[in-house]
Amino acid sequence: MDEVPVANNNPVNLIIKKPESAPRKTRKDRIKDSLKNFFIMLPLALLVVAQFYFLGKSFGEFTTFPVTTIASYIFGGSILLMLLFAQMLMRSIIYSTLAGVALVAGFYAAWFGDFIAPMTTNFNGIGEILKSALNRRDIPYNLLMTGVMTGILALVAFAQFFVSLIVKSFFEMLFGKEWGDGRVVGYVGAIALLAGIQIGFMSYASMSSKNQEKIVWSREVKYQPVEKFITRVPGCHIVGKDRIWAIEGENAVSIDAKNGKQLESKKFKPAVVHKGFLFADSPVFAGPDGLYGFTSELTASTWKTLYPATFPGLELSEEKKDLFSSVPITTRTLSGGKRMLVVYDFGFAGVYNLEDGTQLWFKPLDLQIKVNRVFPEMYLEEGYFMDAGDRLIFSCHNGLVKCLSLNTGEQIWTYQHGTPKISGKSQRAFLSPNGSERVVLSFRSGEIITLALNDGRKIYQAANPAFVPSAPPVTKDLQAMFLTDEGIFYQIELDGNVTVFNINTLPRRSEFLPVVHSLADGIIAHRDEVLFVDTAERKVNRVFKVDKRIFVTRPIVVDKVLYIGTQDGWVHCLHIGSKHEKWRVHVGGELQEDSLQLLDDSLLVRTRSGSLYRVNRSF
Repeated sequence: MDEVPVANNNPVNLIIKKPESAPRKTRKDRIKDSLKNFFIMLPLALLVVAQFYFLGKSFGEFTTFPVTTIASYIFGGSILLMLLFAQMLMRSIIYSTLAGVALVAGFYAAWFGDFIAPMTTNFNGIGEILKSALNRRDIPYNLLMTGVMTGILALVAFAQFFVSLIVKSFFEMLFGKEWGDGRVVGYVGAIALLAGIQIGFMSYASMSSKNQEKIVWSREVKYQPVEKFITRVPGCHIVGKDRIWAIEGENAVSIDAKNGKQLESKKFKPAVVHKGFLFADSPVFAGPDGLYGFTSELTASTWKTLYPATFPGLELSEEKKDLFSSVPITTRTLSGGKRMLVVYDFGFAGVYNLEDGTQLWFKPLDLQIKVNRVFPEMYLEEGYFMDAGDRLIFSCHNGLVKCLSLNTGEQIWTYQHGTPKISGKSQRAFLSPNGSERVVLSFRSGEIITLALNDGRKIYQAANPAFVPSAPPVTKDLQAMFLTDEGIFYQIELDGNVTVFNINTLPRRSEFLPVVHSLADGIIAHRDEVLFVDTAERKVNRVFKVDKRIFVTRPIVVDKVLYIGTQDGWVHCLHIGSKHEKWRVHVGGELQEDSLQLLDDSLLVRTRSGSLYRVNRSF
């Protein structure tokens, strides 16, 4: 029987097969793909890591990121954005972490040179360092600095790892698992991005300094030892007629002042901290056991004078004997470089003849108080002694002032102030010359005393609780000018309590930022402003303002031309009258209060690391 078709609503039976989906990758497969991509991108990734290293080195040569300068934070924020964009392009946890470490290593190479060796040495000797620190009660700055450097590397590595993990997960969630790892286009984009940043930064660094050609010569020095980055360390710069002698690390070098070329180098380990530049006809360095005099070329030692083995009259208890050291705390050249004042611990001092190293005298001058060498600014203050021709004036604790013969140390006169202490603390007077026959003493108790230089007789007195100078006053005839801690400028009569003129010069004053001034020229600088105090018109005018930077160097004024520097390495030259900036240059390093020194036809600039720049002053 034949089959008869039956009619229905679906006469055609269409079989639609579901498309076969790709096999789902397991976690093991994804790990294999990531490893495969890791090795495929290895050449490009190594190039990116190398670019980060050289970028860090370029940035480090330009700035040390001083914490009080706003420009440092802007610069740092830009670097963080660069790291983030690079991570988004590469999307690799390992390579991103290496890139961050390479960037920091570039900074270290720019600041410290070979930073791996001192870090390794300090960690190997951590036991001895800590033992010495406990015995001497000193902070081991070399260990502290090494720990900070290692901690920064670890912190950057962890942050890069964590952020790159977030970036990688973000791309996987938004675009799919296959976007979790970077591709060739991404790495090429990262290379192009970093190359553009490098070119742009080099262009900025060269063009932002309008007169970079004014640098006659430069001599770059790294932070050696590494703890020099956070504290003053032994060393000095001595300026001669045609030579500059310097301590660089553990070497003494002789430099030609005209062209900056190194003439000779000699192994020498310094032991004394100095402030500012010293001036002498020949180099004299303070070593761990004595003073050393050398020829101008450093080819031979001309004399050596050992430090005193005993301190007459010094009485120490048994527990304090381990704190005793015969090494001086600082030195100063006197009499145009013919003599040297050597300041020892526990209130002792001596004067030496620099021609043959003869010790002219050595004696106790002040209270037997142990000086904290960790904070050298406490004893590097220039206002506590005064070179007065054939005499030396010393300001001691408890309001005592002594005048000694420069050549014999014989005491000529003393002055005992009637207010030896203020708020329970010993006070010392700031010393200021007043002509060739008087010396002015200014106390924190608000008393300003004028003494005769020949016999210490009191001539004038001005007393007012508001008369509290923050630095030695500038005196002329019968008047004195000074600035208080609050930024109030005073012009007073030395005889009596008469205030000629006073004004608040720093309404925006911050106690965390330095105030530098040259009151003899009416110049006060604070934060990002340079001010001029016009005592004739009795007003304060702004001379110059530079945004996002901090003025730190002591101003130098020559014929109404002002030279001043910022913390992040900019040196400005401007005219006080016209308020016109003549030129500016950028030096590769951080500047301090004593970084500028005027020479005959140029300006000598010293950075915190010890780099030297000679700048042509003409405009």
